Amino acid sequence: MARKARKETTSTLLSITQRSHQQLFRNDEDRKMMLEILKQAQATFDYECFAYCLLDEHIFKLILDTKGRSISTIMASILMSYSSYRQAEGKLFSGRFISKELKSEKELEEEIELIHQKTNSQYNSFCFHCQEAKRPEAFKIKLDIHHLEIKQIESSLNVEEAKLKLESWMRQKGCDPLEMKRNKSMRNQCIHEFRKTSNCSLKTLGLLFEISESSVSKILSTK
Repeated sequence: MARKARKETTSTLLSITQRSHQQLFRNDEDRKMMLEILKQAQATFDYECFAYCLLDEHIFKLILDTKGRSISTIMASILMSYSSYRQAEGKLFSGRFISKELKSEKELEEEIELIHQKTNSQYNSFCFHCQEAKRPEAFKIKLDIHHLEIKQIESSLNVEEAKLKLESWMRQKGCDPLEMKRNKSMRNQCIHEFRKTSNCSLKTLGLLFEISESSVSKILSTK
């Protein structure tokens, strides 16, 4: 029987828990390899990592801002890479990961506190709260060692709302839609500028500018 599709999320900030019936982390080296894989995935998918915990031998936890990218695609890349390295007998990740949307100050603080735990484990350094993570689209976040302050802002626009906003923005800027389609440099500049004035997801930007989500990600990562 086919698995049910995951419900579409409304927040880009997610708490992720992945379990395994097998021993995920045998030693320091396994945990270090997982961190390298997380860094590689971050470079590929341009997500922000707010916290991670690799203390447990059978579970690892993450708090990520996907910036509109598919969490299923991100996790598939991470799990496949680690499984390839681990070379365990049988299937290392037999169950699906659990994702929880974080939509409020209380929820984010509670999740970070759960993940950023202090224990007597020799692997305590593998349980980390990233103070420098950039704010997700749906929140304004100020992070420092002693305090976490969050204010909710406007939710993401749907495609129709974003289309109207883009048309109005282009009229104000005097942009010619046909010229923008022909001129990639102009299009890329428009994507950068429009993203600053809206909180559209990468998927929505791709639909508006008629390019793929991954292309939008590459354009936005180029200064």
